[in-house]
Amino acid sequence: MKNLIAGVILLVIIVGGGYWYIQNQTAPADTNMQADESAMQQDTDSYPYTCDNGSEFTMAPSDNLSTIQISAGSQGAFTGTATLASVASNAGARFEGSHMGQNITFVGAGEEVQLTVGNALMICNPKPSQDMAPWNWGDAGEGGGVKQDVTVIVGESIVGKWQSVDDASFVREFKTGGKVSDWSNGKVVSTGTYTVFSSEKPVTVSFPIQANAAYLQLTMQGTQADKLNFKVNKLTPEELELTYMDRGGVLRFKAAQ
Repeated sequence: MKNLIAGVILLVIIVGGGYWYIQNQTAPADTNMQADESAMQQDTDSYPYTCDNGSEFTMAPSDNLSTIQISAGSQGAFTGTATLASVASNAGARFEGSHMGQNITFVGAGEEVQLTVGNALMICNPKPSQDMAPWNWGDAGEGGGVKQDVTVIVGESIVGKWQSVDDASFVREFKTGGKVSDWSNGKVVSTGTYTVFSSEKPVTVSFPIQANAAYLQLTMQGTQADKLNFKVNKLTPEELELTYMDRGGVLRFKAAQ
């Protein structure tokens, strides 16, 4: 009888010891797996960018590149997260959407990105990182077959009212859809249409068109019944500078309030 009791006690010790050993061997593995899963959840494949005006944002592409998410904090061009949808374009990889009433356009070619929020155009580049390589959208020089279209960028960024620096009574307004109006002392004095052109998308003009430059051709009615050609020297959210190609001279504007 004693031998039977001793055998049962020994069996309990063996089984209990085996269970303790298994639990102590598997627990670290479970903990490590949970940590790995947590790390995977935190890794959202977001790519950080910094822009020429100091703004910063991150870009997270979807698996099939049909959409991207861009997120910015208080130092960004906007606050929060916007989802942009891919659209067909010859101006690089292009995504469009809106956030809090502002239209947002994202155009990527190579590693550089052009981000337009409302009327503000920003040139943005990947932030240096030792942990991940920058996202490359591809361009003609790198075999991607796409490149930035300066006419599209200028056409979108120039929309708005611009007041002459030299004559405060004169305002030129560029509208979506290629419409333009000239104002003098608060009254419209001339209307017409405008076209943005370049050496890759030319129009008929009497002067040579420089490569990598953008031009405007205005066809006006009213007080100015003529075609006016300008080279875009500078275009920021605050400033517009045009060279009058037909007669010479420089026109300088500031964003009208």
